[in-house]
Amino acid sequence: MDDGAIMNFSIEEWGKISEWFVKMFQGLGSIETSEEMLQFTSIEPYVTTGIVLSRQGKMAANMPLHNLDSTFNRIQFDNSLDSLTLIGDGFHYTYRIPDEILAIKSDSN
Repeated sequence: MDDGAIMNFSIEEWGKISEWFVKMFQGLGSIETSEEMLQFTSIEPYVTTGIVLSRQGKMAANMPLHNLDSTFNRIQFDNSLDSLTLIGDGFHYTYRIPDEILAIKSDSN
């Protein structure tokens, strides 16, 4: 994923979103996927964080010091799969995997 491309999908491309979501969070915690929902939750002893995306464009994110609940219609995965950006009408949110959790990727390579 070093070609600089950002993977950009509309909510209607749920299968592709699901595929890239799993690639992004693989090995970093608990991942749950279904036809209607995608969820990542970190595991102890790492920082508590998580994100839930629904096929209807609803999202909920839990990061240290804040919670967020909103609606999106597009999703972008950065080329390093360290963050994803949710875009909706009047809404733009980037979820970044905390460095402490990203270290798990580095340790496994």
